[in-house]
Amino acid sequence: MKMPMFRRGHGKLALAVIPAALAAQFALASSYPTWQADTYYTTGTIVYYNGHDYKALVNQTDYASSGWNPTTASLWADLGADTSATPAPTAAPTPKPTATPTPVPVTATPTPKPVTPTPVAATPTPVPVTATPTPSGTCYAAWDSTKANYNQGDKVTLNGVNYVANWWTSANPATNSGPSGSGKDWTVIGTCGGTTATPVPTATPTPKPTATPTPAPTTVPTATPVPTATPVPTATPTPSPSSVTTTGTINFHLLLGAGAAQDSLTLDGDNYTDLIMSNMVAGVMYGHLIQEYYPGMQFNKDYLYGSILGQLLQENIATGDYKSSTNLIDPSTDQQAVMGAGQGGPYQINNYAADMVSGSYTPGGHSLINYIALQKNIGYTMADAGSQYTKVTPPSFNNKYYGPMLTGYFHYNDFVALIVTGKGTGGWTTPWQPAYDNALVNFKGLPNNFLDVLLNVAYNQGYYGTLMSSYSTLASTATASTVATVNAYSSVWGKTDTYAQYPYQVHYYLDQIYGNPIPTTSATTFVTPPNHVAFSMVTLANVFQNVFGTLSYVNSSTTSATYISAAQSQAAFSAALATHGVSATATLDLSNAANRAQIFGILETAIGNLETNLGMQFNATTNSQL
Repeated sequence: MKMPMFRRGHGKLALAVIPAALAAQFALASSYPTWQADTYYTTGTIVYYNGHDYKALVNQTDYASSGWNPTTASLWADLGADTSATPAPTAAPTPKPTATPTPVPVTATPTPKPVTPTPVAATPTPVPVTATPTPSGTCYAAWDSTKANYNQGDKVTLNGVNYVANWWTSANPATNSGPSGSGKDWTVIGTCGGTTATPVPTATPTPKPTATPTPAPTTVPTATPVPTATPVPTATPTPSPSSVTTTGTINFHLLLGAGAAQDSLTLDGDNYTDLIMSNMVAGVMYGHLIQEYYPGMQFNKDYLYGSILGQLLQENIATGDYKSSTNLIDPSTDQQAVMGAGQGGPYQINNYAADMVSGSYTPGGHSLINYIALQKNIGYTMADAGSQYTKVTPPSFNNKYYGPMLTGYFHYNDFVALIVTGKGTGGWTTPWQPAYDNALVNFKGLPNNFLDVLLNVAYNQGYYGTLMSSYSTLASTATASTVATVNAYSSVWGKTDTYAQYPYQVHYYLDQIYGNPIPTTSATTFVTPPNHVAFSMVTLANVFQNVFGTLSYVNSSTTSATYISAAQSQAAFSAALATHGVSATATLDLSNAANRAQIFGILETAIGNLETNLGMQFNATTNSQL
């Protein structure tokens, strides 16, 4: 599965908008649907806008916050003044034609299972700790079930047994601990003062941070203007559906047009919803980091923000085994091969310990451990980094709050390394340059471009693979027409090259989750899956708090890296809800384009708020051990 120079995950070779509305009681009604912001349009769709008809040049969602509308020439073609209008009452927008057809099986003919992650030999199943722990003398502070969380390295005593936290956790150590390397939240140190541990009954464990039940969906009321110094023009919310219930199926592990899906997730029941949320929070952070480094960079938010989740589905073993009652992405012993030496966890970020610019295992500023936000919880030290590739993957990589964020930083690190590598004194011209730099310049003026494809190729095949160079060259002069061609499923349909397929497998999984049209029996035969993913703002606030609770910061008033507190995250998220006029008890549908735009906007604002309040940029790095 992997070849040098970087392994998979370096991988295999080296990864003012005005709504169309009528101003009077009666007006002219077009035979085409009226364009609406925050609505998904497929290539070729014709809409009516301000007296003209326009044809979509690419698949797109015109987010209100972006200012895109049919007059954006790179997205729409002006067909001229509408001539089909007849006097009619004020028109209600025509629904998207492909609303809710019954899905057709992805492919009829069974095909041998495609190449999915092939980790090294499975890690032996950890042996449960049944023997009396070795006495360790000193007792620590008693474990407190009411404490919001414990941080990595915190030590507690419970029932005469000492434990040390492996990462951020609020789990009961008596029911979520094991020997070193077990993947549990706590590691047993020994008995306290030589006493024998009292057997722990299999009673009700302390709930996980995400255990707050999702409230019944409620309608978002019309927003009351939030008193702010400068009103935000796009703050008027789109009311959420009166009732949103998570339902549907996501099929994955397949080759498009060359093999049937081998796995699926049943969304009903919300078992996977908090995992989807944590991946989306990480995806929005990924985009935030890119724009922090390269202001003005544009990309397709649906695909770039969703890349982390798509990667989990394609690269992980049996994501369907996930249980929301645990903090582990992969709780089953059958999945632990991904935690072996050099594997990189559920997301298969194999080369996680390397510095992606120098190409060595000595952190020089472009290794994951160099990022201040990540270092405290990453599971190894700067001194250990040089040999980390020989060791098992740190348990924190399997944490459902930290693992996705770590992967978001991994991709951002690729984005930067592709710019920096080869430049400076003694530099050289890499195979992807200068096309990659030219592509980024071009993408600043090209909405909904395919930056996500470039970065997923960099992850999957590696920087020095042929796809990185070819896509960079294509992107350097890309137009809206080029974007449509690149994003078309027909470009890889039926191919068995897993490197070529990977970015489109990610697209396919996300299009299912978003309720966008997906190909079935051919690259041009589409159905719209009737999927819905209910994002309760109560639950999303909880997940946001838990995700950022795994990250640390340093500012002018701190002397060492400090974990972000629940109160800091809650304040940032609550302020974002107010900015966007969304109720704290609202429920939005990730599978609805308008609702999804709100979700993304809330997370973008919340991350920005938190960063400002902390006084540190999230892409800050250090060459020191904090």
